Amino acid sequence: MARISQKVTSGTGMILHSLIVPVFALVFMTYYKPKGMYDLLSMENVSFTFNVTMIFCIILLSTSITRVWLYLLGKARKLPVPVYTLWCVGETLISSLFVAMYVTLISPVPIPYFEVAGASFIGLLVMNIYPYGFIWMSIELYAKHNDEIVPADDSSLIRFHDEYKKLRFVIAPEAVIFIKSEDNYVQIHYLDQGRTKKFVLRSSMRALEDTLSKHGLVRCHRSYFINPSFIRIVHRDSAGLIVAELNKDGYESIPISRKFQDAITKLL
Repeated sequence: MARISQKVTSGTGMILHSLIVPVFALVFMTYYKPKGMYDLLSMENVSFTFNVTMIFCIILLSTSITRVWLYLLGKARKLPVPVYTLWCVGETLISSLFVAMYVTLISPVPIPYFEVAGASFIGLLVMNIYPYGFIWMSIELYAKHNDEIVPADDSSLIRFHDEYKKLRFVIAPEAVIFIKSEDNYVQIHYLDQGRTKKFVLRSSMRALEDTLSKHGLVRCHRSYFINPSFIRIVHRDSAGLIVAELNKDGYESIPISRKFQDAITKLL
């Protein structure tokens, strides 16, 4: 089943959706003034512009909340396209329910809530096709052109599977800087076109140990595997602990257990 890029549900994707979707709605409603919507939101005591601004705030808040949920859900996995599509529809439904609540509360005459909710949902769904589609395609194109290009020989790649044996991440071993175990997850720190990145996988060091060792990564601590080619120096720190300094900026020292010290120094 086709899956979306993780960049769609990343922090950047979350911010883009939270801002672009409500801004597009604001601009569309203000500029085009759809007749049914204009008649509904134009009141004697409250202007159309004020009501549109309030709807913008409602969509901004609801989209921000649902995108945070999606970010947490998709943090360590690529969601199937049908699941993500249903999420977007559900996101629009939630926004429309709150918009309908606002409209019925401020209306000077009683209007059925579900009638307004249905009209709001259809209107927002049609309107949201444009920003959702634009953001989705833009991020997918960016991901396609900026993801690391790996060799065609599959046997040379490290294939990372999660605890359910599903393939989650594939990378050339020479691009891996180090791997750190933390609770029920492992953090894969790697190099992508000169930039350091991190991929979080739900798995354990024990499950990955054989695969990592086969591809030249070396265990240096119970919680760390390291790529020897990224080690700049091994020394004792001020606390007397043996650590490795990396030749990439932005990383703290990697601890080296005493029993792995000889194996590490022989590779340098």
